[in-house]
Amino acid sequence: MADGNGESHLMAACDECGAVYAAVRLSKERIVPIGSRDGCGSCGSTEFRPLSTVADEFGSEEDTAN
Repeated sequence: MADGNGESHLMAACDECGAVYAAVRLSKERIVPIGSRDGCGSCGSTEFRPLSTVADEFGSEEDTAN
């Protein structure tokens, strides 16, 4: 969902610890948690992935296990 500033709101997971946050995509490469623009509140990482990407990867791993 994009707002008037061109920012997209989404759910994102921390690349380091997997903590999930409501987030804002500021650019193609930059996703930040809403209310914590300094990074993950659990581990301090500043790298996040859209939750749909994490779910796709999990589903892919599950499919190949069978």
